[in-house]
Amino acid sequence: KLGNIVLMRSLASILQVLVYSYPLLLGFLLIMSVELLRRYTGRFFKALLKYRVAYLMLVPTFVLLLVFYYFPVVIAFIRSFTDWNIHESSIREIKFIGFDNFKKMFTEGYFLIGLQNLSILIITAFLKILTVPLLVAEMVFLMKSDRVKYWFRFLFVVPMVVPGIVMTLMWNRIYDPSIGLLNNVLGAMGLQVLQRSWLGDPQTAIWAIVFMGFPFINVFAFLVYYGGLIDIPSSLFEAAKADGSNGWWNFTKIHLPLVSPQIKMLIILTFIGTVQDFTNIFVLTGGGPGVSTYVPGLELYFNATRFGQYGYASALGLVMFIAILGGTIVNMKMKTNAEYND
Repeated sequence: KLGNIVLMRSLASILQVLVYSYPLLLGFLLIMSVELLRRYTGRFFKALLKYRVAYLMLVPTFVLLLVFYYFPVVIAFIRSFTDWNIHESSIREIKFIGFDNFKKMFTEGYFLIGLQNLSILIITAFLKILTVPLLVAEMVFLMKSDRVKYWFRFLFVVPMVVPGIVMTLMWNRIYDPSIGLLNNVLGAMGLQVLQRSWLGDPQTAIWAIVFMGFPFINVFAFLVYYGGLIDIPSSLFEAAKADGSNGWWNFTKIHLPLVSPQIKMLIILTFIGTVQDFTNIFVLTGGGPGVSTYVPGLELYFNATRFGQYGYASALGLVMFIAILGGTIVNMKMKTNAEYND
């Protein structure tokens, strides 16, 4: 408690200094940039008057974003440093507890176990998104007949109309220990020794989640890769053909380098989606058996809905946001450096 009081007083002192110094700093900047402000202010208001109808049409969108996105994010950030929970009926009862919620993640609960499971899901998700969809897109791209290409694209895109929850429930039936397709196929092949409760066994549950969606033809990734391939100038293929190149050379020296922007984009989206998503695990196992499929997203959901630990759930959300932001920045930095070197 003494440490929290000292921390709060320190923060209050820093805030007070900032509040007092801000007007002085702002006034200094205004004096130093009067001419610049006059120039750009005039341009701004001219553009505002010229395109006033377009700006007025954007106002409702910005208001909705402010009310339903930015405001909740700010409130969640503030309350991640409090003991806000279901038992406190008023704002006055909420207490500032500093970084206790963040310490709790690494000393109590199942956050660290969730990170271990999440690391498995992220690594396998990268492997799935970087292999099969790319190879399928390459296969369709190399087909000679435009009609055949069209029908293959159509067949691959059709599953997108099926809701994701339907696919999850279908895999739940496949893994069923008594009537599931997987155990029945193993039994028909004489491999009864391999039959088991795939989602009920702590040794296989996380891998059953990983193998959902086999053969891993992610339609969105397929379309992204295919779009990148068809944008490659035909002159490159003609020059490579004149030099006597083969298919493997074209794939490694032309196709892969020129679809690298798509690859990096999919890496970012896959990382964000894997960190955020817990729907399949919630429907199939609920994080079990035990904690064998527990992930941080599920920890956040349970604390916010079942346990009523809103402050701790806000802290979990903040940590996940920082992880996603950090991963995205690192990937974008690598992308920028690669483009600069090229």
